[in-house]
Amino acid sequence: MKRLTSIIILLVTTSLSAALIQAQKYTTANPISESDLESHVSFLASPLLKGRMNGEEGLEIAGSYLAAQAKKTGLKPANNNCFFQPFTVIKKTTDYSKTSVKIITNSKDSVFCTEPFLNLVPTGPANFSLEGEVVFAGYGIKADKYSYNDFENIKPEGKILLILDRAPMNEEGNKLKFEEPAWNSEFNIQSKLTTLFLTKAKAILVVCDPKSGYKSLGESNPGIASYLEAKTALPGAKDEMANPFMSAMPKVLFIHRKMADELLKGTGTDLATLQKDIDNTMKSRSFPIENKKLIINAGISDSEMTLNNIAGYIEGSDPVLKNEVLVFSGHYDHIGASGEKIFAGADDDASGCAALLEMAEAFIGMKKPPKRTILFLWVAAEEIGLYGSESYTKAPLFPLEKTVADLNMDMIGRVKGVADTSDQNPMSGPNTVFVITDNQSSELLAIAKKVDERNKIDFDYSLGGKDHPLQLFSRSDHYNFVKKDIPVLFFTTGLHTDYHTQGDVIGKIDFAKMELVTKTMFEIGLEVANRKTRLVVDNPFSSWTKKTK
Repeated sequence: MKRLTSIIILLVTTSLSAALIQAQKYTTANPISESDLESHVSFLASPLLKGRMNGEEGLEIAGSYLAAQAKKTGLKPANNNCFFQPFTVIKKTTDYSKTSVKIITNSKDSVFCTEPFLNLVPTGPANFSLEGEVVFAGYGIKADKYSYNDFENIKPEGKILLILDRAPMNEEGNKLKFEEPAWNSEFNIQSKLTTLFLTKAKAILVVCDPKSGYKSLGESNPGIASYLEAKTALPGAKDEMANPFMSAMPKVLFIHRKMADELLKGTGTDLATLQKDIDNTMKSRSFPIENKKLIINAGISDSEMTLNNIAGYIEGSDPVLKNEVLVFSGHYDHIGASGEKIFAGADDDASGCAALLEMAEAFIGMKKPPKRTILFLWVAAEEIGLYGSESYTKAPLFPLEKTVADLNMDMIGRVKGVADTSDQNPMSGPNTVFVITDNQSSELLAIAKKVDERNKIDFDYSLGGKDHPLQLFSRSDHYNFVKKDIPVLFFTTGLHTDYHTQGDVIGKIDFAKMELVTKTMFEIGLEVANRKTRLVVDNPFSSWTKKTK
């Protein structure tokens, strides 16, 4: 039933302390309830907030709501007399007055393409120039298992490759002819990049395959498109293109179908015909596009964006231990909207924000506050680079050397559905939650084990660790605390197929399960906050970096 493997659990709590904590959880005047959780998520995921995109009004409304609820609950403002902790993000966007795409035919006839493109390498908008001959390279796949090779009849070195998204499909375009699901995932380009880079091509243009029904990445995957439309960083961060290795890599661009159609005009074929021929024969149809040259000049503009973390705290009751701080964290931003499509982010991470409010109310309702101070931290800019939590750890409201742990929550409201079947979509059942960690503190793990044993919810640690392929350990806000040698537990119910889509709505949240998860996190936090001694960090991040040098 339990899934703790390859770690040493140090049993630091006695049966007496466990009994005391079990009793304490019923002494709060404000119990955690699924109805209250639903109320908070309903507001944060409402159409009014338009997906809570960073820099947009919807996120400001969400922040004001969280600050008002924190005040109403009885939390103290953590930034002097204010719940808001502002920070600045530098935003780079494509400057279309400095950007042009030109296709030259027979060295004389020019066509200008006005449809936008998105950069994967370099990631996001960048200043660059690209010029060269174009080669159609099928799906951009070399798969020996299927005797399939899109590169066998072409010379890609130094050329610009035009490739289809995904892989050979059935007639309807809804089933792969390859067994591996990675080719059909939203991240299928990752499966292709190693082979594509080995071709020594100058650049790769990726276009949605006609059978998908999409014409651009913005249509097929608005979450990724939104991320690539702007490049963000905290002030002083190094530019990606300043790295000689990155600047020497082939550029990878997601282009609109109109640009691909223009490149193929005059060749006697089109994308739909090429895809059908490849899919029917399982043979390459790659060829150089004769007498055409593509010229792209891209320019960017910079702007500053001020965002806010929301921070409120409960002061500890012990005259000495109150100087130590336990952090509960979750992010309140999401990916916004695309036209009429709103990406509500009910699970990601309105669920975590609501849980923070309910835990805060439960702690406030206790007859006696915990011994240590507890900080409730709602961060912004998680979706664009974990910048809210990074800014906090760079300018903490409580000393990091006095911060004993971070308990982070991100997407804690869902149960595995029929569509959640692949390795890319691990999901938990009605009584299970994933706990992501890399065993920084055996004492913290021992506390989690004790709480797990006496509760209905079951902890699954299978997605943890810095070496797991999905990299969940480094994909949410706890990771910035990890890098400061602060032990963490990250709670999530998993990566459902509605992740970063319009399907992440309140109607799919299981509030009964969410209540279980929230209560369990509350219990873990209560025990950490009431310990006589501070958690020992016996496997800190700083020791990992030393081992790899």
